[in-house]
Amino acid sequence: MSTIKEKARTFDVVFDTLLRHPYIVIALLCALLLPFGFAQASQIAEGHIAFEELLWFFGMVALTLFGKPSKSFKINLYLLLSSAVMILLFSLMVSENPQHAQMMFIPVGVGIFQLGAVMVAEKSLKTDRLILLMMVLGVVVRYCYVLRYDYTQLQHDVGSFEGTHGHASYIMYWYENGLKLPDFDVSTRWQFYHPPLHHLLMALLMRLFTFLGMELGQAQQAIQILPMLYSSLCMVVCWRIFKLIHLDGAGLAVACAVVCFHPTFIIWSGAYNNDMLATLLMLLAVLWTLKWAKKPDLMHILPIAVCIGFGMMSKLSAWMVAPAVALVFLVVFIRNIKKPLPFIGQFAAFGVICVPAALWWQVRNLMQFGLPLTYVPDTNSAAMSVKDVPVMKRLFDFSMSQFSFPFEGFTMYGSPYNEYNPLIGLLKTSVFDEDRKAWFINELPSAIILAFGLLAIVGFVFLMIWLFKKNTATDFVTKAFFVIIFFTILISYYIFCFQFPYVCTENIRYCIPVIPILGIGLGYAVNCIGKTLRQDKAE
Repeated sequence: MSTIKEKARTFDVVFDTLLRHPYIVIALLCALLLPFGFAQASQIAEGHIAFEELLWFFGMVALTLFGKPSKSFKINLYLLLSSAVMILLFSLMVSENPQHAQMMFIPVGVGIFQLGAVMVAEKSLKTDRLILLMMVLGVVVRYCYVLRYDYTQLQHDVGSFEGTHGHASYIMYWYENGLKLPDFDVSTRWQFYHPPLHHLLMALLMRLFTFLGMELGQAQQAIQILPMLYSSLCMVVCWRIFKLIHLDGAGLAVACAVVCFHPTFIIWSGAYNNDMLATLLMLLAVLWTLKWAKKPDLMHILPIAVCIGFGMMSKLSAWMVAPAVALVFLVVFIRNIKKPLPFIGQFAAFGVICVPAALWWQVRNLMQFGLPLTYVPDTNSAAMSVKDVPVMKRLFDFSMSQFSFPFEGFTMYGSPYNEYNPLIGLLKTSVFDEDRKAWFINELPSAIILAFGLLAIVGFVFLMIWLFKKNTATDFVTKAFFVIIFFTILISYYIFCFQFPYVCTENIRYCIPVIPILGIGLGYAVNCIGKTLRQDKAE
């Protein structure tokens, strides 16, 4: 043991320790970034700059002096000096103009690239360490986005904190009223029909900030850190999911990169609505279902119940993981049919926790206000309507003219047509959401959309190959589990788009979990291509 300890460098020990506690690492990183402007670049003061500067510098000093990433003294000294230069330059930029803080990802990215290059040279860059570096950069990119956009920009149905409609007003209701349930018909206030978990948590955090002395206006901006935390934790959850289905090597890194850097997870890290929390809980339900399938006991089924129940308490559409989870439950039960009682007990405990948590809000609204359990208000917006577009055209028109306009089409914002194809709307909003700013090269947005579309097609094709290929480390039921989730979400989305035929319904926020599932397909594609190339080289 003494020999092993001598060989273990401090640098390796640090990385391995961080990898054992990824949830804590990501949450701590979000907390450390928050004081730097409190989620708004315009609020950055000199003290914020100094705090982050010292934190970054002393962290790099500790890593290079005590961790010694390289065996070469010159390389370690270079890492230290280059980090000091980047910190100084970035601090000067931010002190000149706080808006420059949104470019923080550039020096952090350069630093991570340098560290990764040293680890490659030292042959110590394992796949999981690369993924940890990507997750750190992913958190920083998310915070840069949050610094740039406040609650009035690139939001959906947010309203205002001073009004009576929208997600901001719903958050403010819980801030002002504590746990007092609304005594008015929630359908009379836009977005108040949603289950309250996300909005309640946002309100509680806002109360904590104001209790600690923060001004209310600043606290209303600072609570963006909560959806950013949800988006950041999705990286860890997906990494764990991908490992459980035996993705490894380059394929694992590519699948994780999809979640770390896909525009959807960055854009929605600053959202005030409930989609990101619902997505996180859906992904956690997937993770715990995979764990339960390997060890089907009470301690593994209860987290599934909590995740689905609380997911639906955030947004009712979190139910969409339930059919696939039910399939796994059924298969495991049939495999153990000779000893059914323990499983019947587990399923009963699951129902006792999941069903009340998932449906109490809808049942209350049904009993008190007569709202249907699946109530969703109709926008009745003629300006966004596509109900006059023929069904076959909406389903099968993929003409290239739609890609020449790369942003989701709203005629009321000057677009040549209202976006009518749900799949193209899904693609466009997954990259740009509803933003339509001019780019320095006019053709670049269209090229980006086509590139993402090609990646989505490759991911889907290889997901299907992965499903039906027998000689993989993952069993067919587990693979079918993901495919059922994918198609449940996609079919529900199409039904929603035709039930409410408006441009605004054609949005990735109704389908976010399909992105990491397509990431599985991309990861599998990379591993298949790599295996083929190795075989050709060997021959």
